[in-house]
Amino acid sequence: MTSRAAAQQRLLDFQERVASYPDQRNFDRPGHEEVSRLSQWIRYRVVTEEECVATTLQYHPFEVAEKFVQEVVWRTYWKGWLELRPQVWRSYRESLADLREQHAAHKNYSQAIEGRTGLPFFDDWVRELRSSGYLHNHTRMWFASVWIFTLQLPWQLGADFMHHHLLDGDPASNTLSWRWVGGLHTPGKIYVARPDNIARYSDGRWCPTASDLNLNPRPLVMDDIGATVPLELLSKERPRSGDCVLLHDDDMSADLSEELAGKGAWFLQWVTEGSDRSEMVREHTIRIRQDVRDRTTALAVKNVGELLQEMRLRSTNTLHMIQPLCGEVRDEVMGLKDTLAKEGVRVLFHRRAWDELYFPFAKTGFFPFWTSVKRRLHREG
Repeated sequence: MTSRAAAQQRLLDFQERVASYPDQRNFDRPGHEEVSRLSQWIRYRVVTEEECVATTLQYHPFEVAEKFVQEVVWRTYWKGWLELRPQVWRSYRESLADLREQHAAHKNYSQAIEGRTGLPFFDDWVRELRSSGYLHNHTRMWFASVWIFTLQLPWQLGADFMHHHLLDGDPASNTLSWRWVGGLHTPGKIYVARPDNIARYSDGRWCPTASDLNLNPRPLVMDDIGATVPLELLSKERPRSGDCVLLHDDDMSADLSEELAGKGAWFLQWVTEGSDRSEMVREHTIRIRQDVRDRTTALAVKNVGELLQEMRLRSTNTLHMIQPLCGEVRDEVMGLKDTLAKEGVRVLFHRRAWDELYFPFAKTGFFPFWTSVKRRLHREG
C-alpha cells in the first residue's frame, strides 16, 4: 500500500530490527527485511528524515539507534551537498543527451540495460531493478562499480538508468552516490566491487570470480563541480487563512509540517507526467499523490492556467510552497515564480526547519557533517 499510513506503520514495525541493523544492514537477502525499505516514502517526504529519526529515538537509546539514524541522515547530507553545489546537477543533466546519442547503438550499453552482459550477478540486478523498482543499497554500490569499471560505461548513463527505474529515485542521493563510487565525490577514492564481498553479503547467491570484475580500476577524471553557493534566503511568512499552498513531488508532507501549518490555507497539488521515469515509478507517484489529496483535500493542477484559475476562485494572490530541492522537480517548478508574478501572484518559497539546520553542514565529507548532526541531536535531547 502506498500511503502515509503504510509508511508510518513500516517505520514502527522496523523498530524491532533497529538493534540488529548495524550487523545485518549490508546483507542483500530476498525480502530485504534487514533494512527499513522506507526510502520509497522518504524520497517524496511522505515521511521525513526528521520523523524517522525522532520516532526511532523514542524507542531506542542513541547508542543503539546510531547506525540507523546515521543512514537516514545520509539522505539529508546528499540533499544539502547538492544544494550547495547546483552546478553538479546541471552538468549531469546537460551531459545526458549527448551520451545517450553516443551510446544508443553501443553494444555494451544495450546489453547492460537489458541484463544481457553475461555476468549473471549483474544481469540479476538489472532484472530485479526493472521488475521491483528497488535494489538494496549495497547492491547499488556493486552495480555502479561494475557499470563504471568493468563494463566501462559512463557513470551518467548508469545513474540515469537507475533513476529511471527506482521507486525511491532521488536526484541527490542517486547522482552523488554514483559520483562517489567513481571517485568524483571524494577525489581519488573509489568503490571497487570485489568477489568475496559480493559472495559474503549475498549469502552466496552471487559468486563472481576475479576474472569477472575489474579489481584494479583508476578513478574517473575529475570534472568541474563549480563553486559552492550559499543557501538562498527563503520566506519566513506564515500562510494565512485564504492563502494557497502548492504541494509537489519533492515534498508531500507540507500539510503535516510546522513550516506550512497555516489554518484555513487551501492546498493545491502540482501534477506532472514524469515521462522520463518507468511506468512503475509513475504509478507509484500517482498513488502517493492520491493519498495526499485524500488527506488534504488538495486539488490537482496540471499547468499554470489551472493554478491561476483555482487561485482566482479563492480570491487569493499568495502562493506558498516548500522550495523543491536541486533536481528535476525544481527544474520544472522554479519557473513558476516569474510566470505567476506577471499575473500579480506572490510566490513564497519555504525551507523545512530540518534542512535549514543541517544543510549548511554539508560543505565537505559525510563524517564531518555527521559529527555536527550528532552534536545537535544530543543537544536537543
